[in-house]
Amino acid sequence: MMRLASIASISIRPTLIPPTSIAWLSSALRSTAPLLFGVGLIVGVTLGCTRKYREDLNYDFTVLQTWRVDELPWDIVQFDEVFWDADDTVSMRRLIVDQGAAAQRDCLEIGTGTGLLSLVCLHEDAKSVVATDINPAAVANARYNAAMMTLDEHLEVRQVAPSAPGAFAVIKDTEQFDLIVSNPPWEDGTIGEPLDHAYYDPQFALMDSLLDGLPKHLRPGGRCLLAYGHRPAIERLIEAAESRRLLVEILDDRELDTLPADFLPGMMIEIKCQSTLTPGATP
Repeated sequence: MMRLASIASISIRPTLIPPTSIAWLSSALRSTAPLLFGVGLIVGVTLGCTRKYREDLNYDFTVLQTWRVDELPWDIVQFDEVFWDADDTVSMRRLIVDQGAAAQRDCLEIGTGTGLLSLVCLHEDAKSVVATDINPAAVANARYNAAMMTLDEHLEVRQVAPSAPGAFAVIKDTEQFDLIVSNPPWEDGTIGEPLDHAYYDPQFALMDSLLDGLPKHLRPGGRCLLAYGHRPAIERLIEAAESRRLLVEILDDRELDTLPADFLPGMMIEIKCQSTLTPGATP
C-alpha cells in the first residue's frame, strides 16, 4: 500500500512518492538543515521548481495499485475502495481513440471511478469533460489521476449525493453534451457501502434515470455509449430504451443471446434520441 504524495511541479507528469520516503526526507532535513538549505537553494534556482501540495486534491486515500492501458501513456492510480476492471470498456476506449468520438466535444462520464474513460476523452482532445460519481474515493481518485497526467484543465469532477443518486443529479437542466459515456453497475442489488454502487443498481433506477434524461442532456446528433457485461441488464436496457422511443444499437460482433449471463470484455451499446426530436421534447 502507498499513501499519496504531492504533485511535483518538477516533472511534466508528476510521480508518487511512498510515505516512508517522505518521512525519511523530513527527518533528514531537520538534522541537516543548515547544509541542505544551501544545496536546496541552488537546486531550486537551477531547476526553477518546488514540490507542493494542491489544495483541490485529497491525499487521504490509500493507493491500492497502478494500471496501464493502451490508450494512455501513463499509469493509472487506483485508490482503495474504487472499482477497476479495464476489460469492461475496451471497445469503448478504442472507439474514442479510433473514431475521434470525443475530439473537440463536450463530454459527460456517469460513474467515473478512477477516471479512466474521462482521461481517455481528455487525451483525445475533448473540449471539456464533466465526470460524476457517488463514491467520494472515486471523486478524489479521478481528480488525482487527471492532475498526475496534467489533463485536469478541462475536467470537472462532481460528487453525487447518496440521497439523490440519479444519473443527472448533479447536471444542470441547461447542460448538454455531445458524448455521454458510462460503465454503469450491471446488476440489481442492495447498496451497503460506497463501492457497491459500482456493482449494483437497485431496481435499475440509475439506468432508468439515464434514459429519461437523455432527451434533455444529449445534444442533437450526440451519442450515448454504455458498457455492460451482464446479459440480463442489456436485455432490460434495450427494452427500457425502446419503450422511451430511443434508438438502440449494439456495437459488438457477438450475438447477445449466445453469451452467458456475465461476460468480458463488456459489450458497448449506443443510445441515441430520435433525430426528429429536440432535447426535452416528448415522443
